[in-house]
Amino acid sequence: MNTISKLAIRLASAALCATTLPALAVERSSAEEAIALVELAEIYIKKHGLEKAIIEFNRQDSPFNVRSDINPKGDLYMFMFWANKGGVQLVHGKNPKIQGKDVIDMRDANGFPIIRDIIRVCNAGHGWSYYKWPNPLTRDIEAKQSWVIKVDQVCIGTGIYKPQ
Repeated sequence: MNTISKLAIRLASAALCATTLPALAVERSSAEEAIALVELAEIYIKKHGLEKAIIEFNRQDSPFNVRSDINPKGDLYMFMFWANKGGVQLVHGKNPKIQGKDVIDMRDANGFPIIRDIIRVCNAGHGWSYYKWPNPLTRDIEAKQSWVIKVDQVCIGTGIYKPQ
């Protein structure tokens, strides 16, 4: 069998495996990638102002919320709350239904008050909040940690999912 035939068989086998086997893993962003995206969001807010940032970060097709040069795996999305005005959801890059709603009492699968914790962490300046949350790519409830910073009067962040 010549080299071209061997290569064709390998390519056909790879294509068959790719179409018949379920996806075994979703590419997941790292803690460093999450921090970098939030830093870019902070720069965006300072350059364009809060009003334009809220519009941009709420766009589901924003590069902050989909696979892009600044979100290479596409599993990150932005969220934002007022730092000192309760839990009004100013931004949610994947779920427009909750934008503008007071979600201060939202809890994770274990009953943990996630929004209260995110705002607590934010008001300390920056840090991680840990909870369980549905992954929009896998649809499974997974361990999640969100990097949150305080920028002016808002808390802005994104989170990474950890496989169970």
